[in-house]
Amino acid sequence: MILRPIKIKSIKKVEIAETFDLEVEDNHNYFVDNILVHNCHNTTKRLLDIFNSSKFKYKIGLSATIERLDKGHYDIMELFDYIKYDYNIKEALTDDVISFFEFYSIGIELDKETREEYEELTERINSIYAHFGSYTRVMRFGDIAIKNQLLGLMNNRKMLVNNYKEKFIVLTEIIKKNMNEKVLVFNQFNKQTNKSYWELLDIGITAEIIHSGIDKQTRDTVLDNYKKDKFNVLLTSKVLDEGYNLPSIQVVVLMSNDTGGRRQLIQRVGRSLRKKKDGSKAKIYYVYVKDTIEENEDNIVFLKNLSSKSKEYYFKENEVVVIND
Repeated sequence: MILRPIKIKSIKKVEIAETFDLEVEDNHNYFVDNILVHNCHNTTKRLLDIFNSSKFKYKIGLSATIERLDKGHYDIMELFDYIKYDYNIKEALTDDVISFFEFYSIGIELDKETREEYEELTERINSIYAHFGSYTRVMRFGDIAIKNQLLGLMNNRKMLVNNYKEKFIVLTEIIKKNMNEKVLVFNQFNKQTNKSYWELLDIGITAEIIHSGIDKQTRDTVLDNYKKDKFNVLLTSKVLDEGYNLPSIQVVVLMSNDTGGRRQLIQRVGRSLRKKKDGSKAKIYYVYVKDTIEENEDNIVFLKNLSSKSKEYYFKENEVVVIND
C-alpha cells in the first residue's frame, strides 16, 4: 500500500537522507514512538498477531510491491479495511521522485544442441500436464513421484537457460561497457552467480558475490566495501531483491527472468532508480534466451514504455544485431 500525498502547498527544506534497515532479533520489525515499523508486504504471523492484539489510532502500510503470489497481501489489506493508495513508477518518474533510466533488452538464440535439449525437457513437462491438466493439479493430485519428476524437469530446464554459455559472453560485454559505473547483476541461482564471477575474472574484471551461500559476516563486509566504492561490480541471486538501498547504483543487469513475476522485476529494477546526486540516468539490461521460459514480452514492453531511451539487441553465435535504435 503506497500512500501518495495528493496536495503539497510548500516544502521548506529538501535533502537526501540515508535509509537504514534496522534488524531486531533477526527480523525487521521495531517500534518508534509507539509506531510499528515493518516491511508491509512480508505477511508474517507475528505481524498479524501484533495488529490483531493491539489497538492503533493510526496505521499506514508502505510497500513497493504489495501483491504476493501466495495471495498473502489480502491478510494485510484486511488490516487496513482494504483501503489502498497506488503510486506507480510512471507517476514517480513524472514527479521526478526516482531516476530516469535507459533500457536495453538482449535476446539470445540457443544453439541447435541446446535447443533440442530444451525442447525435450519441455515435451516431457507438457506430457505430465496433458495427463493432469495443469501445474496446480499435479501438485494437488499427483503422487510424490510425479511431483518430484515434474519439479526436477522444470528445474533442469531453468538451469539450462540460466547457465547458457552465451549469456555470460553478453554479461562480460555489458560489464566492459560500464567499467566505471557501479553495477548490480541479478541471477536466479547461486550457481549462475558463481559462474558469472569466474567468467569476469577470466577477462581481468574483479567482482564480488552476495547470495545465500555466503555467510552473514562476509556479506556485510562485501556490502560495506561496495558502498565505499572499493569495487564496482556486485553479483547476487535473490538476497538483494528487496530492502537494499544504495542510490549510487547506476546499472542493473537482469540475467534471469523466468520466475518471480512483475513483483520481482520491479524490486530488482528499483535498486538502480534511487535519485542520483548528480542527476544522472540509470541503465537497465534485460538479458534473456529467446523462445524459452525466460522471454517475457510483457516485461520488456513494460520497461521499454517507462524508459527514457531503449534499444533491442539480438545475439547469436557471437554476432550482435541492433533491432531498433
